[in-house]
Amino acid sequence: MIAGATERLVAIHRAERPTPRSRPKRRSAREFFATVPAHYVLVAFAVLLALPQNLVIAGVGGSLTPARLVAAVCLIWWVVARAAGNMGVRVAANPVRATVLGGSLVLVAAHALALGLGTSPELLGGADRGWMLYALCVGVALLACDGLSGLGALRAVLGAVVLGVTLSAIAAVLHFAVNIDLRALISLPGMEVQGMGKVDLARGGLERALGFANHPIELAALSASAIPLALYLGRFARWRPLWWACAFVLAAGIVVSISRTGLLGLAMIGLFLLPRSGFVRWAVGAVIAAVFAALAMTAEPKLFAVISQTVASSSNDYSVWSRLADYEYVLSRLAQRPFSGQGFGTYLAPPQPYLDNQYLFTTVESGIPGLLVLVALLLVPVISARAAWNRLGRTGTMPELRDAAWAVGSAIAVATMCFATFDALAFPQFQGLTFLLIGIGGAVASWERAETSP
Repeated sequence: MIAGATERLVAIHRAERPTPRSRPKRRSAREFFATVPAHYVLVAFAVLLALPQNLVIAGVGGSLTPARLVAAVCLIWWVVARAAGNMGVRVAANPVRATVLGGSLVLVAAHALALGLGTSPELLGGADRGWMLYALCVGVALLACDGLSGLGALRAVLGAVVLGVTLSAIAAVLHFAVNIDLRALISLPGMEVQGMGKVDLARGGLERALGFANHPIELAALSASAIPLALYLGRFARWRPLWWACAFVLAAGIVVSISRTGLLGLAMIGLFLLPRSGFVRWAVGAVIAAVFAALAMTAEPKLFAVISQTVASSSNDYSVWSRLADYEYVLSRLAQRPFSGQGFGTYLAPPQPYLDNQYLFTTVESGIPGLLVLVALLLVPVISARAAWNRLGRTGTMPELRDAAWAVGSAIAVATMCFATFDALAFPQFQGLTFLLIGIGGAVASWERAETSP
């Protein structure tokens, strides 16, 4: 009896004692990279890229922005995933990835040749920074190319891009219309504001707006490149009225930037919409756009008078003539070092002239090889997207993927034009957006091949 009571007391005591919980199994790095979607990082990059890029992390020196910090994560993510294997990134052959990696090797070889031939020490100061920024952008492109997992992830990344550029356009419109500077109100803990240097905003008696960009021409290029993405989201994403409103605001951002680059981008998008929409819907859309433009001209006649004068006087404009005069300088530099240039990241203006043309800029820095690499980086994803659009049209499958190919290809084509109107890679927002779109073009191409391959 006593023994039985003792056993019962022991049993009660054991029942009251908490059973030690087994610790959850720690995930390995391989399991982490395989289960956490890479597009989370790309969305974070797109959101942070929308902030003014003269807002830098305090206390670290240089110009380390939150977007560049996330770009470094993208690069590390892709390198680790590819080195370890089976970690959630695609490894099949991809023309965009091959172009990015092969082009980078060509740039390294041209830079090494330039250093071997001799480069002025005062020009080498910016080379390290230039290579670092280029490597970060390559990391973003590679992770987007191999890490995006499907159309849902694509919509998330493109939505972040469109919303970010739209907020910049809203800030530009408010500054232009009612002189409210949202840029001055952005203050984040642990951040400090770097000076951007003097920016000439005057044109025709009006002050051009720049939103959260570093220059009105950057805002115009960003807005024009984002409009095809907004049109794609307006057709296939949720909250379609939001994306159509974004497309309208982006067009308004181009207008208040008073930039020929943005207007050329709008014209290109109009042409690209013709095969996508068909002639009848394209004509109806053109009429609606013309009506809105007429109403806007009535509401703000001086603005549109300045825009008309800017376009009409292009042949006599100093900025246009100065760009044409740069060719003589570039040809003289190219004749000295056609296969190496003076070195990647070594262009210094002044004392060298402002070129306002990324193709000329790259030619001086990296010679003919660098120019070919830049053209390939832009054209390969455009050609891949165009081929995907054609093949998916013939099969009649995956209409969303087909429209995504149109949107990404059109956005990169607009960016390709913009590279001829300003030194695009010197502007952090446009540089980051371009490489992100290049990588997305590679992802779309890989999805299309998986869909149409027998």
